[in-house]
Amino acid sequence: MYIIDKKAYWCYNKTDKSKGETTMKFYVKQAFVPFVYIIFTSIIALAISSIDQSLTWLKVVLGICNLALYSTVVFGISYKEGQEALKIRIANDLERKHMVTTGEDRPLRIHEEYKWWKGLLSGVIACVPILVLMIVHTILVLINPVLIGSGVVASFINMTFFMFMMLGIKETKDLTPLEPAKFYFNLIAIPIVAIVCGIGYNMGARKIQRQQDVIKAKHRELYGEEI
Repeated sequence: MYIIDKKAYWCYNKTDKSKGETTMKFYVKQAFVPFVYIIFTSIIALAISSIDQSLTWLKVVLGICNLALYSTVVFGISYKEGQEALKIRIANDLERKHMVTTGEDRPLRIHEEYKWWKGLLSGVIACVPILVLMIVHTILVLINPVLIGSGVVASFINMTFFMFMMLGIKETKDLTPLEPAKFYFNLIAIPIVAIVCGIGYNMGARKIQRQQDVIKAKHRELYGEEI
């Protein structure tokens, strides 16, 4: 199996590199929609945060609904990506068998095929802008504790999650009174987004695998052999 995969990688790099996407471009493309939806739901979260402080319960309910909206959309997108990725892996495996039996080189979409960790990686990449801003925030705060601009920007981008940090603060329209350490609450987005993307991606792939298992079982029942 190792020889087959090694030959498949060589074949892809030789014959299809100019036509296919680079690996990094592919991962960034997968992470683009989850990141855009962070910004979209953060706009909603900013509106929720402007509700009067006396209605904190309403802000909590609407904030949870907003977070659920984000999770549902991203889960659905990752689910479809997982299905497509496993279909590509199945197609690649058929091509590998053909390459081994005939010796003919064929292009394979290696970086697009299913791997269990790719959904998690997409979620992490979607949060890279927030992570970069928080690294800059850390550097600036070490220089001067009042330099919290990067943390403020990260919080506005990530208001979908950060609004829950602001629920206990009397004045929610201005982030500058916050202590520099409170902005690290933004980092909670990374594991949450990664988990949502990872679960959706793997569940989508699992559905296709179940369908494939049923097809194999039917084929074995009819013809007494594996596909």
